[in-house]
Amino acid sequence: MRGRPSNNRKGRPVSNRMIIIAQEPQDFSVTLDQFRDASAAWGPHASLMGGASDDDPVDANIQVNRPGEPFFQIFHFKTNAMLSTDGTEEQAAEVAAWAVNTLPKSGPSELWMTDQGYSGHTVLTPGTGAADVWKGWQEHN
Repeated sequence: MRGRPSNNRKGRPVSNRMIIIAQEPQDFSVTLDQFRDASAAWGPHASLMGGASDDDPVDANIQVNRPGEPFFQIFHFKTNAMLSTDGTEEQAAEVAAWAVNTLPKSGPSELWMTDQGYSGHTVLTPGTGAADVWKGWQEHN
């Protein structure tokens, strides 16, 4: 699909992690407790895991292993200012919709899903469904 950060087929991983972040980091602050509480939405095929080490910027992740689908993870960062996922394009869209509809935004700036290289973004607003996430993708010039 044109405008996405990769040209992968459905169900294929994106070329790099997709990130959920506000334009101003303080405007999207998800505490570890909020992330843990919201992780229940991914059950019953999900597990909440801790960070790999004290030096790891990730302090928790949700590992989702649904039958017949690729395994993926959702990462919570110690800064509380962003989430990321290593899933397929469809899974990334699902994570984005979950984040904007489940986790509170704490300020006025836009909430974005962007790729790791910041080559583009889509604006996430409450009520956005997974099917709508990629429709708003805008390339950065």
